[in-house]
Amino acid sequence: PRAAADWTPPERRSETREQLLEAAARLFAERGFAGVSVRMIAAEAGVNWSLVGYYFRGKERLLAEVYRRHCSTLNRERLRLLGEARRAGLHLESVAEAFVRPALAEIEGPNGQFSRLRAMLAAEDVPLFTQLVADNFDQSSRTFVAALRECLPELSADDVLWRFHFMLGTIYYSASSPQRIKAFSRGRCDPGDLEETVRHLVPFLAAAFRSAPPSSPRTRRRARGSKGNVRR
Repeated sequence: PRAAADWTPPERRSETREQLLEAAARLFAERGFAGVSVRMIAAEAGVNWSLVGYYFRGKERLLAEVYRRHCSTLNRERLRLLGEARRAGLHLESVAEAFVRPALAEIEGPNGQFSRLRAMLAAEDVPLFTQLVADNFDQSSRTFVAALRECLPELSADDVLWRFHFMLGTIYYSASSPQRIKAFSRGRCDPGDLEETVRHLVPFLAAAFRSAPPSSPRTRRRARGSKGNVRR
């Protein structure tokens, strides 16, 4: 027999699907992937639990769709800002801002839930998370790394990748623990204030990207040895 959902009008099917996506996003952001069951998602959405399987074939694919939808919006905004930066004349600060601004805007905005979701999944170390990040961010990350290398021709590819990795860390921490600095500063420093955060973060990142590459262990040993041979 055909599933009951087959007789549901198309507009109602779309509404049910959206309810499941919104419920799943809320619960995953609050409890992580492992802490949420299919039945919990269905109860939150106010629908029968079997509809999770009907629309998404299970919890993993539901998470993947939640993640994909938000990443599409984030990547689109990042690439739009990068395009504007290129037209104005590419420089390091504009590349950094094009990357961090859309992500920081999510922390206290309507998509703040997704920032918390990403932080929860990273902390939980869900195997699916690694694949989701690769599927949704690899292409845009390559685009930004290439732009950063244009601005920093004196650095090696690996030096830029390390610094790009540390830039990601600032975003994740701001998303997962924005209350820490706010409490510590008694409200003076608030990551929820997008413009103030960007004003402080972009120069900080630019200075870090422009810093001299670290010397290799071999170079440091040689330097220490030469100092020891100096005649006194």
